[in-house]
Amino acid sequence: MERKRVKVAISKGRILKEVCGHLSKSGYPNNIAKSATRELIFNIKNLQILACKPIDVPKYVELGAADCGIVGSDCITETNCDVYEPISLPVGKCKMVLATLKTKRLILKPGMNIKIGTKYPRIAKNFFLKHKINPEIVYLNGSVELAPLTGLAEAIVDITETGSTIKENNLKIIDIIMEINAKVIINKTSYRTLKDEIELLTSSLLKKIKI
Repeated sequence: MERKRVKVAISKGRILKEVCGHLSKSGYPNNIAKSATRELIFNIKNLQILACKPIDVPKYVELGAADCGIVGSDCITETNCDVYEPISLPVGKCKMVLATLKTKRLILKPGMNIKIGTKYPRIAKNFFLKHKINPEIVYLNGSVELAPLTGLAEAIVDITETGSTIKENNLKIIDIIMEINAKVIINKTSYRTLKDEIELLTSSLLKKIKI
């Protein structure tokens, strides 16, 4: 019996390359990881891979444009979409941090005023609310490190893999907000109708990633 086609939304960039490399070793041969193409849809056996902007992956899965997705836990937390989140993958590891100028002394105190530059407003606000601080959020979609350097914000909430970009821009890490890694997320309807196909995909992928 032919398996049903599964649509998988995968975060473009590092996660797409890593996951597709592992898929190639897991019975889903492809050259996506080595390709410089700008294509966004790839058909591999019974899979249709959708290369998506990271923050969009949870929405594609929630609304059924994709049956499942692979994306960083930062995007899952930020979007707060209604999806199943059953499996963590040991790829795409990095950290969400609070950072400010190397020369600035920043101590978080309840009720203080602070302006934060970030592309993760939900995560940033929730972090500060735990400290009983209601921050002013400046939403930025790129080059977040510029915000403290130009006086646009006092500090930033952003992701970093090694911390090198933060150091190179004369910033320092004040706190680690959350550890991040890639996760598999599944549309709730697809989990019922394509459960066997999705479980086969994830189990094959996990076996190769753990090798």
